[in-house]
This record gives sequence, structure tokens and C-alpha cells, in this order.
Amino acid sequence: MLLRYTLRLSAGLLILAIAVLAAFHIEAAQANVLPVLVYHHIQEKVSSDVSCTPEQFDSQIHALKNAGYTPLTLTQARLFMAGALNDVEKPVLITFDDGYESLYHFALPVAVKYQVPMSVFVVTSRIGRKPQFARYLEEGQIREMAASGFFSFGSHTHDLHTESTKIFEAFGPAADNPFLRLLNRDLRQSSARLEAITGIRPEAIAWPYGKYNSDFTTIARQSGYRLHFTSASGYNEPGTNPFAIKRIPITSRDTAISVLRKAGGGY
Repeated sequence: MLLRYTLRLSAGLLILAIAVLAAFHIEAAQANVLPVLVYHHIQEKVSSDVSCTPEQFDSQIHALKNAGYTPLTLTQARLFMAGALNDVEKPVLITFDDGYESLYHFALPVAVKYQVPMSVFVVTSRIGRKPQFARYLEEGQIREMAASGFFSFGSHTHDLHTESTKIFEAFGPAADNPFLRLLNRDLRQSSARLEAITGIRPEAIAWPYGKYNSDFTTIARQSGYRLHFTSASGYNEPGTNPFAIKRIPITSRDTAISVLRKAGGGY
């Protein structure tokens, strides 16, 4: 009986030791990576898998801060991936796609409360409009968020929030593909609109649905976008291609604990 108890105790201690070592290994492995979290909509009554409630969002940002994460700006993220930002502990980038008005009401107070920078990728043709189920940010709201010092704004295209690669492929891969001219005009229009509102030329774009190709990348670079965010899952390191940045989606099912797990390498 004593021998059996001793063996069980030893096995339990071994499992605990393995778990501790695994946790240490994950944290050590993640010490020099950048998780980019992507949110969309904040709703008091969630109606989409890519939405979260104000309470969820507050608790998740609070948890990240308490766990010692350092939220970055877009400029800091670019420096990190270039290998020029080495003294930041547990960096994380918090992003939003689309640019819904809910961010003004729910994300702005949280950003100010916890002193956390956040980045929003806006479909600029929808500014101040409600083309579907939710209203988008007004110009004045974008201006106020930018003036707070906690929000940076990037493009989610001007009016091409669609699976653009399918349209491109319908015309074929020829160098004179007419969709590339449309994309070039769209991205420049989006950049100009955001610069007119915030006074700052945007340096980042998030491709709608994560759909892009090498031709799209070339045009975005020519339009002044230095950071290109995708829907590819994973983590970013110093030396990561800034034109193929990976992100981690946050859904309505996420809790503060699961967000910490995702930020810490458990995705």
C-alpha cells in the first residue's frame, strides 16, 4: 500500500514538474515574439462570432496588463519586427478590423482607463455610414480617438471590403489586369481620407478577409503602406516579413483566460 502511494505521489510530482517545465518553455519561447490580437465589434448583446461584450473586452485588456504584457503602437510593432525594439517585455499589439462606431463607445474608454494603445483598420468609404447591421465611426470620433494618443488608424481598403483575389483571378494574372488599377486607386483614396481626418498618413493596412497576393503587396507598398496585416494565424518575431504579418482572432467565446493563453503562445 505504501509503495503504491509512493509511486502515485512520484507520478503526480513528475506530471507537475513536466507541466511547470512546459509552461516555462512556452513563456521562454514567447519572450521574443509579438502576438497581434484582432477584434472586430463590441456589442452589449453579441450577435456575431467576431464580436465581444464591453465586459469581456475590459476584462481581457485588464488581464493582459496584469500579466505584464506591453501593448505596442503600430510604429513600435514595425520597429520590433525590424529587430530595433529589444527591451520590451511581453509585447502585444491590439487591433480592430472594419472601424465600427462601437469602438468609440467601448474601446476608447478602456484604452484610456488602462493606458493601452490600440490600432483600427477602417473601411474608409463607410465612415459615418450604416451600410449593414452596424454604424461605422464618424470622422469626429476618429479624430477624437486619434487625439487621445491611444489610437492609430490604418486602412481596411476604401471600398474593396470583399474577397478581392477572386475578382483579380477572374481577369487573369496578366500584368495589365484592370483590377490592379482599381486597387491602386482604392488604397490611395483610403490613405488620403485617413490623413485628411487624423493629419497622419497611415502606414498600415489589414487585407479584408486576409486575401492578398504578391501583386497586391507591391501596390500597397507603392501606396505607402509599410505594414500589411493578414489573417494567417501565428506569432511574429524580429525579422518577420512586415508585408505578411500574422494575427490571432478574438471571438465571442473568448474569456480573459483564453486571451492570455492565445497571447502566450497557446493558439
